[in-house]
Amino acid sequence: MFIVDKLIRSIKSSFNDVEEHRYKNLQIPLADFLQSAFAMFHLKSPSLNHYRNNYAEREANLQRIYDVNALYSDSALREGIDGIKPKDIQKCFRVPLQELEEQGIMDEYQVLGGYNVVLFDGTQDFCTTSKPCECCMCKEYRNKKGEVTKTVYYHQALAAVMAHPEHKEVFPVACEAIVKQDGQTKNDCELNASKRLLPLVREMLPECQHKLIGVFDGLYPNGPHIELLGMLDMRYIIGIREGYVMIQIEDLKKKDALKTHQWTTSDGRKCLAQWYNGLILNGQNQHIQTNYFEYTEWDDKGKQLYHNTWITDFHIDQSNVQELIKVGRCRWKIENETFNTLKNQGYHLEHSYGHGEKYLATNFMLLTFMAFLVDQIAQRIDNAFQRAYKYCKTKKKLWEKVRQVFDLLPCMSMNAVYRFIAGEIQVEFPLLE
Repeated sequence: MFIVDKLIRSIKSSFNDVEEHRYKNLQIPLADFLQSAFAMFHLKSPSLNHYRNNYAEREANLQRIYDVNALYSDSALREGIDGIKPKDIQKCFRVPLQELEEQGIMDEYQVLGGYNVVLFDGTQDFCTTSKPCECCMCKEYRNKKGEVTKTVYYHQALAAVMAHPEHKEVFPVACEAIVKQDGQTKNDCELNASKRLLPLVREMLPECQHKLIGVFDGLYPNGPHIELLGMLDMRYIIGIREGYVMIQIEDLKKKDALKTHQWTTSDGRKCLAQWYNGLILNGQNQHIQTNYFEYTEWDDKGKQLYHNTWITDFHIDQSNVQELIKVGRCRWKIENETFNTLKNQGYHLEHSYGHGEKYLATNFMLLTFMAFLVDQIAQRIDNAFQRAYKYCKTKKKLWEKVRQVFDLLPCMSMNAVYRFIAGEIQVEFPLLE
């Protein structure tokens, strides 16, 4: 079986393990609701209404390829998925992650002597000014008199994405909703979500099999976060801009005590790495020592092109500083290769497919990430997908072509759809008069 079709079938099988939450109307298994929603996101339907309106043309292909056997009403599908605990859907990510393992991609993505890099960052995935759900966070806008003029309800997500500095594809490992928690009156925050997400990442990528480096932005250089990483046996590279580490670095710079390494790239850019090992994290966590490095880059005319600073628990020397810089710099991939793709290249991450009363918006977010993960695996190792993508040149054009072929031709597999788009399968169409 071809990679994408194998994943589609395996994901459907994993949905069978999702815990039943309903006490009536059990004729339709939850796995069928989930698979129908997954098909919607994998086909990049811009809305649930669009998916339903095109069902007649897609019915046979949906049954053959996705094992979707019926068109469910909006309310039935949303109500069925709304009550599913997000952790149950998150467990289904193990299916595509196991495929990465079996295909050797985990090994290809190792850096610094055997570590896989996991990038962390948050993004908004749902926003409304209408009725909130019980998990919604809210933001009030006030006029000069202090009167509330508008209230916005929203959800955010903290994502963990496996990446490599020199490879384009990224692979979501886990996502944690940044939403108001049970019994809480205050909004949730990214730091709190990270306390829930980090153990989940370690559960998805067990320490007995995977050595991990977490890469974080400047929100995270604090003692509790670094201690949690240590408890989970995860190394770190964290962006830093201020605090006691930077005070120590300024003093060391005055003494010219930083270690340095300079080089020139093949296109003439001047590069400078500076570092120092054995710094105190801060006054509240004097028992935590960390290591600092920074990187500056200029063009051949002396104009500064880039500058950044990080802390890490790797001992830094000239043999590894350039690779540490590459890993630290690749954090942009979660912004560009992940969130930008999900929001602007056909996945409609911020579009409202349904809000629900409990977990619907979160579960739809997870299914969107799962569809993206399947596509990223296909982009990495599926030759038919790669040739179809090359023919279409852009992701949006590829998704459009996939829907056109899916709606028009009877197909036995997504592999056949990709091969038709790439021009490798020819079909004799009847001439209409």
